[in-house]
Amino acid sequence: MKILPSSEYDQILKYSVYWLAISIVIGVVAGLASTLIFVAFDISNKVRSLHHWLIYFLPFVGFGIGYLIKKYGSPIERGTHLLIDEIHQPKSFIPKRMSPIIFITSILTQLFGGSAGREAPAVQLSGALIDHLSHILKISEDNRKICLIASIGAGFAGVFGLPLAGAIYGLEITALGNLRYSAIFPCFVSALVASTIPELFDIVHPHIFYVISEFPPIHFGTLMNLIVAGLIFGLIARFFIAAIHFASDVFYKYIRYLPLRTMVGGIVIMLLTLFTAHQQYNGLGTDKIISSFYVPIEFYDFFNKTIFTAITLGSGFKGGEITPLFYVGATLGNALGAVLNLPISLLAGVGLVSLFSGASKAPLTSIILAVELFGMNVATYAIITCLLAALFSGNCGLYRRKKLMD
Repeated sequence: MKILPSSEYDQILKYSVYWLAISIVIGVVAGLASTLIFVAFDISNKVRSLHHWLIYFLPFVGFGIGYLIKKYGSPIERGTHLLIDEIHQPKSFIPKRMSPIIFITSILTQLFGGSAGREAPAVQLSGALIDHLSHILKISEDNRKICLIASIGAGFAGVFGLPLAGAIYGLEITALGNLRYSAIFPCFVSALVASTIPELFDIVHPHIFYVISEFPPIHFGTLMNLIVAGLIFGLIARFFIAAIHFASDVFYKYIRYLPLRTMVGGIVIMLLTLFTAHQQYNGLGTDKIISSFYVPIEFYDFFNKTIFTAITLGSGFKGGEITPLFYVGATLGNALGAVLNLPISLLAGVGLVSLFSGASKAPLTSIILAVELFGMNVATYAIITCLLAALFSGNCGLYRRKKLMD
């Protein structure tokens, strides 16, 4: 007797083949885009570290960035928010010019001393390219939303080399209370593919140097210390978000002309850099993140990095918030090692993921991120601090602009 597959399995097979093919394409595109951003940012930081005088040109570069965005890409100014809005309230395809403008402006920001991360440019570049491709392939409106969700997760996975965290990130920050289950398969496949692309170019991700050397036994004292740390991480995440929003509001209120706004922001960053007499708070700051796991560092580093990042992004320069969040979290955790009876490497590790949890309102992503970075031994510690940070950072987040008093 010949047993034929039912129509239900025909649909499952068609769905799987369709989204497997689409997800591989998304993963490859996002992986290549992330690789390009990673290499360009790496070169920019190395050049700036050799030529500190580049900071003097940041105000003029800021004027150019503002003029470029004002003339050719006003919607692009919204960055990742534009991608998320298109998922929930689609209006049109992402502008084609978003790809080159995001790439150029984010590299200029990094090269001349702005404080910003590379994940947002990677995510936005991936999303813009994938959306353009979905238009060429005439993908349906509903499937286009899934493609955008997958591109966000794949961009994150590609630039950080973390496929599980990337997949969950794409799902969680676009969920807004309603997780889209139809996007789970594409998200995981595209994130997995995207995370392997940088390896083909021998890219070494900084997180291989993030090492927690000691996991103390879980007892009452450890729990109390973790609870205190989680509360502090949440409050500082709230401060980080509020600082960016406050800087953005002030710059917009008093300087309505965008090129002048970014120019003034560049002047402030230049003066602050000259005042500190070093450039540890400019650029990515991955060296300081790594140091946080091994040696005690200045207790005020997290505050200074927050101010530099808030002024950079608030005045209109382009870049991401997540790498600065990692910096703030790791250095804050390191500083807490002086008052809490926990190893500084553990506090730096849970601080890194907890600040991200509090600011992004993505605790599930943050817990997965912790496990992917540090192994299963960190799970209990990270769950406590990430959930508390997400709770005590309030309603306001990087991707959900609400009043802090809501």
